[in-house]
Amino acid sequence: MNKKILILGFNGSPHKDGVVAKLLKSALQGARRAGAQVELIHLYDMHIERESGIYSKDPKKANVKNLPKDDFRVLVPRIIKADGLIFATPNYWANMSAVMKGLVERLTVLENDGFRLRGKIAAFIAASKENEGGLEMAAMSMVSALGQMGVLILPNGIMWHPGGKWTTLNHKAHESKSWAQEDAPLVGRNMVALAELLKDNPIKW
Repeated sequence: MNKKILILGFNGSPHKDGVVAKLLKSALQGARRAGAQVELIHLYDMHIERESGIYSKDPKKANVKNLPKDDFRVLVPRIIKADGLIFATPNYWANMSAVMKGLVERLTVLENDGFRLRGKIAAFIAASKENEGGLEMAAMSMVSALGQMGVLILPNGIMWHPGGKWTTLNHKAHESKSWAQEDAPLVGRNMVALAELLKDNPIKW
């Protein structure tokens, strides 16, 4: 087991045992079974200040050294050390949750400070308890930002889970298993496999 691989999972839901958290835990469990060290971070437990807008005033000051003394500053060394990052959010009005958006905005400083996320492997989960629209937009809002920051998006690593129940031909309501439920543990496993390959064969980005 290769404990040198570190995978961080960010739960952007207020619920620690809801559908978002369960999917994230499933992905992290797949990574753990593949030999990785994993950490689950509940964003609602953290005090992360809002993006200050310092970049628009003086881009040179938007760096790790000038981070405010909040919980994001504490997270930064773990994020920089991590080989893989999994971002999981509920679908709030066809977008990520506010706390997840706050994290993404604050990650901008790592892009500006030498593209610190470049080459890290990433996966994304967007889920809803109800069968409502907008999941794809919620997921892709995270993807577009983190992709610009330089992460490697794992194949099948963009997952969305529409909740709710459907009625079958025999008029019995049931909850179908989503692709996200099936893919999450495999994505975690594959994230570790790719991280190990990159450690053995580093790429100069």
